Amino acid sequence: MSDINWKQVEEWDNKYILRTFATQEEYESVPIESTDGDYLIMPDGTRLLDFFNQLYCVNSGQRVEKINNAIKEALNRYGFVWDAYSTDYKARAAKYIIEDILGNENWPGKIRFVSTGSEAIETALFIARLYKNRPLVVTREYAYHGWTRGASSVTKLKGVRSGLVETDAQEEPVHIPGQQDGLVAIAPSPNCMRCSLGHTYGSCHDESGELACVKYTRRMVENQGKEKVAAMITEVTQGAGSVHPPAEYIPQIRKMTKELDILWIADEVLTGFGRTGEWFGYQHYGVEPDIITLAKGLSSSAIPAGAVVVNKDIADFMDNHRWETVSTYSSHPIAMAAVCANLEYMMEENLVEKAKEAGEYMKGKLLDLKAKHPSIGQVAGFGVLWIVELVKDEKLTPFIEMDRNVTHEGDPSKFPINIINEKAIEKGVLIGGFVPNTLRIGSSLNVSKEDIDKAMDALDYALSHLDAQMVLEKSEEVLT
Repeated sequence: MSDINWKQVEEWDNKYILRTFATQEEYESVPIESTDGDYLIMPDGTRLLDFFNQLYCVNSGQRVEKINNAIKEALNRYGFVWDAYSTDYKARAAKYIIEDILGNENWPGKIRFVSTGSEAIETALFIARLYKNRPLVVTREYAYHGWTRGASSVTKLKGVRSGLVETDAQEEPVHIPGQQDGLVAIAPSPNCMRCSLGHTYGSCHDESGELACVKYTRRMVENQGKEKVAAMITEVTQGAGSVHPPAEYIPQIRKMTKELDILWIADEVLTGFGRTGEWFGYQHYGVEPDIITLAKGLSSSAIPAGAVVVNKDIADFMDNHRWETVSTYSSHPIAMAAVCANLEYMMEENLVEKAKEAGEYMKGKLLDLKAKHPSIGQVAGFGVLWIVELVKDEKLTPFIEMDRNVTHEGDPSKFPINIINEKAIEKGVLIGGFVPNTLRIGSSLNVSKEDIDKAMDALDYALSHLDAQMVLEKSEEVLT
């Protein structure tokens, strides 16, 4: 790699690539020469500890030898084989998920492999509407489920709807005309820190114990007409929206969907494959879904791969019909080889249990930081997926008032997540988030305690800077 002309790379990058999240004028090329474990390595040898885990998707860590070797072996056997044919990799990957990983649960029926998380969501929505023969799907505020048309229709986090914004804060964002069209109803998010229904957790349960946000969702489905609703789709922990639900929320949602005879689609694209210290996020709550969507950790992102798992009743229904759908790269043999090797590696190395242990250690470190820094209003999460809510005072006031409804116009350097990111980089660590007031912290499942310590030390350093800014702002308010 030493013979790469990085100056030339930067020139081509600036000249030919369409930017995301920045104008061309704002864009700054950040070259990555290679990756290793939890680190990104720059051409000059600088090693950056990645506590974004890229897009929280490299569950097994970067450049795992077993996965790389499996890909090489598959490339020596295959070029391309489309989904109409059988390969040993596809069959084995399906067996691992249905039998070895989910074999102690009664619900799983069959699996279909696709290429990405967004495509998995599209497929799940197709199946739900076909099976129920109903048009409506319930999603939630702050949801992120992908960027293709169906997935975008159930994505309600404004800042990631694939629209355009100006750098001028006074300009309105431009959303894609027609992209948000779809038969979708929007339920409340279980964001207990800033409840959109105006409740305070602890006093928001009815006489049966049902949460207000669940009751609202139930009434909404009933008002729409449950006979028109195919499914409710949820992330167990909201990913880009960064909301971790109270413990009773997921069981109550599952109970509600059963009582109303609608399907529950658990979007496990981000929370799946050990991210939360269980194989799947729903397993923390003692419930079983009808459909789960998978990607990211399925292959540890070594090669793009996604999947949809459906329950036995849906599988039987689909088996009795000719399903008119095709995707060129579904079950691509090279991707399936990566999936097989990744799942074998995870099982052999007991990575899910390691993620649980890392999560307990990380939780202790984060709670210590919360006790030290007034800018932390909340710490929540599981395993190697944690949310840290940043606040400007003891009233838990958000730094950016629009919070999760913000879009990207104006000056993003004022977002506290970006302030934290800028300071943490000084210590060689990447930490940040998607919504302006909330850090989303993640790593590989087998992250070392030494690297957790390094990340937490960098976060401590960055939070001290943010705390100082809070004090300065308060002083200026007193003076004015």
